[in-house]
Amino acid sequence: MNLTEYYGNLALQRKRASTSGKRARVTPLVKQPAALIKAKRIPVTATPAPEMTSKANAHAIRRLLTVQRLKILFSAVFIVLTVAGIFSFVVYRQAQILELNFNNLSVERQIVKLDQNSSQIREALAQKTNLDLIRQQAISRLGLQDPAGSQIVSVSMPGTDRVVFHSSETVNIDQETYLAVVFSTLEGYFKNMNQQRTGD
Repeated sequence: MNLTEYYGNLALQRKRASTSGKRARVTPLVKQPAALIKAKRIPVTATPAPEMTSKANAHAIRRLLTVQRLKILFSAVFIVLTVAGIFSFVVYRQAQILELNFNNLSVERQIVKLDQNSSQIREALAQKTNLDLIRQQAISRLGLQDPAGSQIVSVSMPGTDRVVFHSSETVNIDQETYLAVVFSTLEGYFKNMNQQRTGD
């Protein structure tokens, strides 16, 4: 058996003979050198064990939970400090207001005490004042006399004020005109008094 009639593999078909009478040229197959594959060795430590991976994941989860707990703790502490600061400020202002109220009460008590003292002084002065002695001294020293019955004049006080104002435009006028203005002012006053008496 001629081995050149096969394509290097016994499983392939046999080469058919040429019918043209010419001898077929067979080119031998040359095997190309296979590419060199470099084997890379991986150390055992480069591939972590499943236990180490689970431990690392658990550690990362614990760390995340710790960070979250710290954030929550800091937030709670900040809120508590803020509320405490606001409460202390309100209490301080209330303390100041109470202190001012106490000061006002003490001042009011002092005023009441001074009023009582002044009223007591007035009462003591009124008790020490002898009207009979004053009357006798007025008669003996000043020559005053007791008024007769016809000399006693009773004046009724008006229920409402009827004020007559003097005009300020009469400053730069002569004396006669000024006196005339004064008399007219007095006349108006007495007219008001008469009107009130007739009204009563």
